Amino acid sequence: MSTTTSETLGPITDAHRRMYEEEGYFIVERAIPEEHLQILRDSCDRLIELMHEEMDRLGTDHIHISHRGKRYHIAKQYRQVPRLSEYVFSDLMAEVCKATIGETAFLFYDQYVAKAAEQGISFSWHQDSGYLGFPHRPYVTVWAAVDDMTIENGTAYVLPYSQVGIRTLVEHVRDPETGDKTGYFGKEPGIPAIVPAGSLVVFSSLTFHSSGANTTNKMRRAYVTQYSPEPIYKPGTQELMHLGVPFLQGGQYVTR
Repeated sequence: MSTTTSETLGPITDAHRRMYEEEGYFIVERAIPEEHLQILRDSCDRLIELMHEEMDRLGTDHIHISHRGKRYHIAKQYRQVPRLSEYVFSDLMAEVCKATIGETAFLFYDQYVAKAAEQGISFSWHQDSGYLGFPHRPYVTVWAAVDDMTIENGTAYVLPYSQVGIRTLVEHVRDPETGDKTGYFGKEPGIPAIVPAGSLVVFSSLTFHSSGANTTNKMRRAYVTQYSPEPIYKPGTQELMHLGVPFLQGGQYVTR
């Protein structure tokens, strides 16, 4: 699945910009350079090792919404592995930010989402903004396929604005067993991202998305980075909500 056109020179085109504005997302295949894709693979393996060490230290198989041997959500650890920041603050990510949230961008969040072979569990329909639960300027999520993505291995699904009819933050309900939040309970199936490794699924923090279970015999890995047009603070405070690392200011790099 690709929306690539030749309207601009880079991998992010004018068609992608329009798609994001009108439908809340776009997909571009094989956008990540091979060198950066290998960095993503190596980094994921190392961070899962560190997650297991932390689970062992705490004597648990469940940290937040990570479940040992089933599903891993490893957040805000990009500084813990060599060279991962090269991707996080890359020219490609700058291009995505400029096409979606504008010329000024801050790294708000990063996480690996990995589903173990024949063990991964699904992730319910939600808006990323639903995990904050308070009003803020929408940010952009960049979901990078570290492996080839299929329905069988639990790829991401997105709900276009035109299908769901929602462009604003809605209340989400948390599942006490999994820690998941759900904000959409309708029947729209969404659009699956059946894409090769190195592809990007880019969507607004107000766009509903989900993912299925991994029923294959291989791990399914994705890396998510999120960029906001301004720092996001906890309500009524000057305490950052997650990260607030300056990336772009007026279209120019602040962090590389």
